[in-house]
Amino acid sequence: MKKHKEYLERSDLKGATHLEVSVYYTKGEANYFSGGVTPRGYYLMVTPVTKTERSISFTVFTGYSRLLLETQRYTDKQFNHAIELAKDHKESLIKAVVEKNKAA
Repeated sequence: MKKHKEYLERSDLKGATHLEVSVYYTKGEANYFSGGVTPRGYYLMVTPVTKTERSISFTVFTGYSRLLLETQRYTDKQFNHAIELAKDHKESLIKAVVEKNKAA
């Protein structure tokens, strides 16, 4: 399955050099932290990362994700639609992650 990623260079984050913005599909699963179930579908996720020539590292629980489209199965057509939907939500999610991870 595909995963759409882009990296945005930032200088205002603590412990990170970039934001990874990705759209991906998940089959859904039990969420042991919330006690519920993660719905099956396409998600937009924004995570602060440190990117070098050879590696990408991140700290868990520093990013946010948002369900874009709930579905029963993966298709390329729905994936492309989810990428288009992500454009409407991307800036608000970036703003929330930057606010949470601002450098002092």
